[in-house]
Amino acid sequence: MKKIGVFVIEVKEYLILTLLIILSLIMIFSNDNTQIRFLRAVAISTFGTFQSGLSAIPNVFELERENEYLREKNIKLSNEISNLKESKLLNIRLTKLLNLRQNNELGVVSASIVNKSLIQTRNTITLNVGEADSVRINMPVITDDGLVGRIVGTSENYSLAQILYNKDLKITVKSQRSRVDGILNYDGAGNLMVSNVPKNADLTLGDIIITSEYSNTFPAGIPIGTVTESGNLDNLFKKIIIIPLVDFDVLEEVFILKHSPNIEREELEKIFIPDKK
Repeated sequence: MKKIGVFVIEVKEYLILTLLIILSLIMIFSNDNTQIRFLRAVAISTFGTFQSGLSAIPNVFELERENEYLREKNIKLSNEISNLKESKLLNIRLTKLLNLRQNNELGVVSASIVNKSLIQTRNTITLNVGEADSVRINMPVITDDGLVGRIVGTSENYSLAQILYNKDLKITVKSQRSRVDGILNYDGAGNLMVSNVPKNADLTLGDIIITSEYSNTFPAGIPIGTVTESGNLDNLFKKIIIIPLVDFDVLEEVFILKHSPNIEREELEKIFIPDKK
């Protein structure tokens, strides 16, 4: 009690002030005088305006929490949209590959690319299938668009394939329209060339180039590319440049054709045509 008494004595001025303010407010609001009513109206109007202004000021902390929540929702929605797009693209690619698999009589092995090079003179792709999946050296690699290359190395679970952009890969080809023959090879500078085409041969822009029956490695008729440049190389041959039908920049899935070279033919041609591919 003594402590309470001391406290009351210490703050008695504040208590008296508070009591007087309360009494003054009671007298003001209970007085019906015209001037008092006017003051009350002004006070209430001023307080209402002030309160309205305060309510219009945004709560900074609440806005920060709301913004953080919206950012999280936006990130989640963006990830969901990205996943849906990726699933759609994957479905399109796999549908094409499935159709190719069903329509192919030779039999195929589906594979995904786990590594690839596109900026060298001897470019390759590494596939996630190997000898355990019946993959063998020299088997052709294709997509639903056309020829990719051929298998040149295998292990138990992986395989390595030369692609068209590899200087060591040479393929006997022909024009699908005019049946003009030639040899496809990569010049190491970004161009796929068809060489050994006579100057007077019927080969023009837009012609589709396909694999020839003269190849013992690739079945005949696989699409390879389209002629984009045709001119005279010299007095005897044409200069033919093609663009492949397969887009190697975005290539992710391929098929390996279960096609093996004819051994008898291969042995015979090795003897009499050493450079034939």
